[in-house]
Order: sequence, then structure tokens, then C-alpha cells
Amino acid sequence: MFFWVQKIVHFRYRKNVVQVVRTTYDPATKKPRAEIVGRFLRSDVKPDAESLAGCTPAEVEEVHRWIAGNMKANSVAIEHAARSLSEQIAKAAEWFDTTDDMDSARLLATEVLQQWAQLRSGLRRRGLLD
Repeated sequence: MFFWVQKIVHFRYRKNVVQVVRTTYDPATKKPRAEIVGRFLRSDVKPDAESLAGCTPAEVEEVHRWIAGNMKANSVAIEHAARSLSEQIAKAAEWFDTTDDMDSARLLATEVLQQWAQLRSGLRRRGLLD
């Protein structure tokens, strides 16, 4: 016997958008059916009522709980990246010094320099560099 357990909603990342998806059981096809009931920008995680218009009050509550948890996890990941950056740079320097894969090294070096320029710019803007 098959029992359908319905989660209120789940979330899908699509480029810069988070989709709020409700999955329901369709007895006609005997398969689950996913329906997008809301969406909001990943960069603006405070969705307005219009972006969640298709959600029930319970689903809206679930969205806000997910956002709170997701923001906390993202904040921790960002802080970890900043705190471990010097160690990662040292490891990267060791790899660049010892690798024989010069094609990959050149590609990575270009990406690293682009990100480094953005980081320096941000540090200057915040007054963290002399």
C-alpha cells in the first residue's frame, strides 16, 4: 500500500530565483504533481505578499522559517570562508608551485586574479586596507 506524505512546500534554486514548490498527489495519474506557488530573488530574501500570493498561510510560515534557517547557514558559510581564506590561499600557493598541469593553472590563475581584484576593492571600500 502506498501512503502519500505531503511536505508543505520545498524550495528550488533557479539561477537568481528561489521557487516555492508545492507537491500534491494527482489521483488521476497516480503521480505527484509539482506546482510553483511562489518565488523570490535569492538576493532579496524578504519576499513580498505578491511573490507568495499562491501560498497558503501555513506555506508562507514555512517559507519564512526556511529563509531564517537558510540565511543563518549562509551567514556561517560566508564567515567561515573569510576566516579560512588565508589558509586556503597558502594551500593554493603550494598547489600553483608544485602542479604540472599548467593549462589548468593558467585558467585558475585568471579566475583567482579576478576575484582577488574584487576582494581588494571591497576591502578598500570598507577602509580595511591602507
